[in-house]
Amino acid sequence: QRLAGIPEASDREQVIATLFKLIDGILASPEEPKKRRVKKSNETFHNKVGRFAAAVEFLKASGFVDGDDPDAEGDAGRNALLTMPVAYLLRLTDAHHTLALLAQQVGTSAPLVPGGSFNPYCSNQQSADSTRTAKAPDSWKGEAERLRDEVRKRQQEMKQKVETAPPIDMQPTAFWLSAGRRLEDVVRETTEPSEDRAADNALLQAQVATAKAAINNQNCKFESADKKRLAELSGKRVHEFCILRIVCPDKSVLQAHFRAAERGEKVLELVAPLLAPQVREMSWYLYQSPPMQRLVPKQTLAAAGFAP
Repeated sequence: QRLAGIPEASDREQVIATLFKLIDGILASPEEPKKRRVKKSNETFHNKVGRFAAAVEFLKASGFVDGDDPDAEGDAGRNALLTMPVAYLLRLTDAHHTLALLAQQVGTSAPLVPGGSFNPYCSNQQSADSTRTAKAPDSWKGEAERLRDEVRKRQQEMKQKVETAPPIDMQPTAFWLSAGRRLEDVVRETTEPSEDRAADNALLQAQVATAKAAINNQNCKFESADKKRLAELSGKRVHEFCILRIVCPDKSVLQAHFRAAERGEKVLELVAPLLAPQVREMSWYLYQSPPMQRLVPKQTLAAAGFAP
C-alpha cells in the first residue's frame, strides 16, 4: 500500500518495474551472488528505488539486509550494500505475486514469474529437446480438422432433427400400476426383437469384436478421439419423440407422448390439466429415479435423459 501511495505515477511505475527486475533476476539465477547484491550508492538504483523508503522496505521484506561493502575502504563501506545472503524462493515468489497485484491495482503490466531455475512454488514446464520439436504434418492437421468439422456437423444435425420435430398428440392414458397386463402379452413382447434392441445388439457385437481384435493385436491402427466419436454418432439413432409414464404416489400411472425437444416447463404446463384439481393446487414436480433427477424447467427431455 505504501508503494501504491507514491505520488507521481511515473515514479511509481519506475519503482515497480525496477523491483520486478531485482526480484525476478534472483528468481532466474538464485545461485548467482551478483544478483543478490546492490550498492546503495549506485546512482541509478538511488534514483529509481533507493530514494523511496517504501521500496527499500519491500526489498528487505523480500530477503535483503544491510551489509558491508568489502571493496570500500574504512567506514565508507559500512552498511553500503543491500545484500541477500540466502535466496528463499518461497519469499521471492510471494514478493513477485505481491508486485503483480500492485501492478494490476495501479494499471501497469506485470511480467511472468521467470523460469530460469526450478521453483517448486510455481508451475514449471521444460522441453526435453527443444531443437527436435515434432510438428504434425499438414495432411494430418487437415484430416483432424475435417473429422472435427464432421463431428460438429453431425451433432448439429441431430440437435436440429430433435428441435424441428412436428407437434405430437399427447394421447394421454391412465391406469393403475397394480392392474398390469396379461402375463402372455408381456412374455410375447419381450421375446419379439424390437428395432431398438436389434440396433443395441449390433452395437454391442461391434464393441465385442473390437475388444477381441485389440486383445489379439489384430487392430493396431491408431484412431483419433474425433474419429471414434464420429463413428458413434453415425450409428446413433435420433429419437424425436418419447413416452413418459408418470407414476403417482397412489400407484396410478399417467402416460403421455411428448417431443424430445420439449422443455421441462412446457411438459409441466401440459401435464397440469391432466391432474386432479387438488393435486394441481399442491406443490408437485416430476423426477426420474434412480438416481433421483428432477425435471428442470429450462432443460429439454432429450438433454435430461428422458428420451432414449
